[in-house]
Amino acid sequence: MWRNVNAALEAFKHAVEAGATDVQLHSSKICETTAFQDVNFMFEADHSSSAIVNLDNGPFVKDTDDL
Repeated sequence: MWRNVNAALEAFKHAVEAGATDVQLHSSKICETTAFQDVNFMFEADHSSSAIVNLDNGPFVKDTDDL
């Protein structure tokens, strides 16, 4: 999980530096335990933005067994 959190923070920083707009970073928790559950990262950018290219290169873990 922390690998994806770190990836989201790096992607967030890159998006801001690349001029993305409406940049949002949200987290959620498991209600019963208040344990951290996940990160939701969103932004708007031109399809040629380096922020989009950065995400296309795959900074996030795709296999949950690797978390």
